[in-house]
Amino acid sequence: MPFYKSPDNALHELDDEAFEHLLPANSVRITEAEAAALQKPTFDEAETAAWAAIKSERDRRTEGGFKVGDKWFHSDQKSRSQQLALVLLGAGIPAGLQWKTMDGSFVTMTAALAQQLLAAAAASEQAIFAAAETHRRAMEASADPAGYDYSSGWPKVFGE
Repeated sequence: MPFYKSPDNALHELDDEAFEHLLPANSVRITEAEAAALQKPTFDEAETAAWAAIKSERDRRTEGGFKVGDKWFHSDQKSRSQQLALVLLGAGIPAGLQWKTMDGSFVTMTAALAQQLLAAAAASEQAIFAAAETHRRAMEASADPAGYDYSSGWPKVFGE
């Protein structure tokens, strides 16, 4: 697929050279390597994209569960609402209520466990947000935001 550069350095790609006449005046054919250089995002665009990727990882991990004791509990919005309702029920939680964990097993829900869930969820969310901010600062200090590796340093989620 041929690439062309117009006088204003805009990149153009054609499916067929027969359409060259549709290009802006004085456009010149360029190599694939030259086209790749023109497609390289600006520093600000790279930084914006990297921050978006970090936030996406943060959000994925926020819904990746949290651990209480040796069990992982769901952390999606619906589960968090149900867990908060359990805290509000307190001693009114039905006796013997079975709660499904992320590994598919069940535990008996108690007022104490509901409180532990709320505390663990808050701690997990805080740790994930702190990791995202650490990555944001490091990425912004990087000479190459597009190449910044944000894959390490996160709190564990279910399955890791």
